[in-house]
Amino acid sequence: MENKGQGIFYGVIGVATLIVAIIGATFAFFAASASNDTAINGTTATAAQLTLTVTHTAPATAAALIPLDNATQMSDALGTTKGASCIDSNGNAVCEVYTIQITNGGSATAVLNGTLNLTSTAAMKWKVIPSATTDNSSATVNSTGTAGTIVSNLSLGGSQSETYYVVVWLQEAGSDQTPADANKTFTGVVTFDGGDNTGVTATFTAG
Repeated sequence: MENKGQGIFYGVIGVATLIVAIIGATFAFFAASASNDTAINGTTATAAQLTLTVTHTAPATAAALIPLDNATQMSDALGTTKGASCIDSNGNAVCEVYTIQITNGGSATAVLNGTLNLTSTAAMKWKVIPSATTDNSSATVNSTGTAGTIVSNLSLGGSQSETYYVVVWLQEAGSDQTPADANKTFTGVVTFDGGDNTGVTATFTAG
């Protein structure tokens, strides 16, 4: 009779352990699935002789983002060893790259300051990178809500263009990011301002 009672006790403990394990796995799944929908609508705006174009560049196919640790994972994510930039080894989208081109269609040189203001309720980050597939680990990491610098005092001659690349990602928190960061949207406003009422703005949106 005593052995039977012990068997029931151990059986209950086993079931409880299994339930805890399942719950833990569920939380881990949600943390890895925290995402931003990425239906990109790039816009082009013009003012005076300036033209600004923002283009979604990577990944090739828009997909929901999962969290990324910039300090340890960004360089690998931006490489092309997986077949496409911003795709991890499991085929998940972990970042987005935007190509920003500013063109001076006039004849006079324009001196411009370029900024990006990224807004979102999720823990989004962004920084300037050398190309769509190359990281710059020393670049300033910008958070949402405050305009960050793309370039300062750019001297852009007549009929000249300059191209910049920014990478946007959902910052890894190291814990469950649901519901704080799941299924959120983000919007970026790119501005090149030359003062004296000259400037141009373009907006990109994901979500």
